[in-house]
Amino acid sequence: MTDSSTFRPGAASAPSAPSAPSAPSAPSAPSTIAGAGLPAAPLAALDTAPVEARSLPDSPTTAAAVRSAGLHLRDLWLPAVTLDESALRHNLDRFARWCADRGADLAPHAKTTMSPHLWSAQLDRGAWGLTAATTAQARTMRSFGAPRVLIANEVVEEGQLAWIADALADPDFHVLCLVDSAAGVRIMESALADAPRPLPVLLELGVAGRRTGVRDLDDALDLARRVAASPALTLAGVEAFEGVFPQRRDDDSPARVRAWLDRLLDFARRADTEDLFAGADEVIVTAGGSCYPDLVADALSSPPELSLPVRRIIRSGCYLTHDDLFMERASPLRSAVADDPLRPALSCHARVLSRPEPGRALLGVGKRDVSFDIDLPVPRALLRGDRRIPLDGAARVVELNDHHGFLDFTATGDAAPAVGDIVELGLSHPCTVFDKWPLIPVLDTEGRVVDAVRTLF
Repeated sequence: MTDSSTFRPGAASAPSAPSAPSAPSAPSAPSTIAGAGLPAAPLAALDTAPVEARSLPDSPTTAAAVRSAGLHLRDLWLPAVTLDESALRHNLDRFARWCADRGADLAPHAKTTMSPHLWSAQLDRGAWGLTAATTAQARTMRSFGAPRVLIANEVVEEGQLAWIADALADPDFHVLCLVDSAAGVRIMESALADAPRPLPVLLELGVAGRRTGVRDLDDALDLARRVAASPALTLAGVEAFEGVFPQRRDDDSPARVRAWLDRLLDFARRADTEDLFAGADEVIVTAGGSCYPDLVADALSSPPELSLPVRRIIRSGCYLTHDDLFMERASPLRSAVADDPLRPALSCHARVLSRPEPGRALLGVGKRDVSFDIDLPVPRALLRGDRRIPLDGAARVVELNDHHGFLDFTATGDAAPAVGDIVELGLSHPCTVFDKWPLIPVLDTEGRVVDAVRTLF
């Protein structure tokens, strides 16, 4: 426990009086991580839009200013959530290859990050489109030039359907949503009666006792017939979300997921027999959160012979940053089983503020800063001067208040946290981290800020 190492990715020294470089007025070069997946103009506008950024030495600031300011992790105001450039690029490339090897398309759950820079990076690596949870998210995606968005919900809000009707008039933008009820179909038909073309929809299959989706396959076919007869809608395929099952690998959950996923192909076969996809160019069959994409890929690997081509789409989102706990337990590309695993790309650094009792330290980080809905953060290391001291399980976060973290530790001597130290924290469930940070610095292997991404929650 007393061994230490010099700075590595995610670590930083803590000088007593850091100097904060001033932000330049001119924009920097565009984000290198974003690539060319989205048009350059809206990203450039986002880069120069000021935002309050509590972890940056100057605020308000812009992504462009942060990118070119020559900052280091030691310059950031703590607590600070950061992205690891190397891990991020690795995960983007690794999952794109993983999908390609299985002959599946990727429409990542873009609500994970709500970051146009990161959407662009995903599209740059061949993503078929983006998945949105809400129409508002889809509107943001369209405004940044996303060519195709799947809204993974039934839309029944009149104003949102008016936006969809407008989007259907744009030949360069393709939007789809889900249906799971005749009542929803009637609302859509009324709102889209004057739309320039039918709205493609996917029939959603659900799980009893859980969230949306038709429970019974015969009921699903009845609804599919209703959609196929609608002048305002086109039945484009079938959708499901297997993440409603317990997301763990050590019980019967994987077997339950496999059995349930077979229903997607059964529905597609039976609907095609009745020519219910007649208005579509292809049949979309899609599922896939971030815990069971392998089971989805396996289930969809041998689609039935249909009258139209079949497009198999996985919709994982958390792969982009992975994490230290939730995804590391459940992902098929976790380090325990994969030869080339995904890597945690999100970290939080927090200062030790107090040592009020033996074996306890209070950190300057809380629920306003990091995720806590599934797991509490895991302490990786202490950062002291130019040293990184691994904690190796000798400390754990036991509670979070709004702005304080309770760190209990067994380490002694030089390895015990001291007031002024920095604790490097690994996180769990990236979906509830990104929404807390409107501007996130990206660090290279030396702790230099080499990029910055915006989020738009």
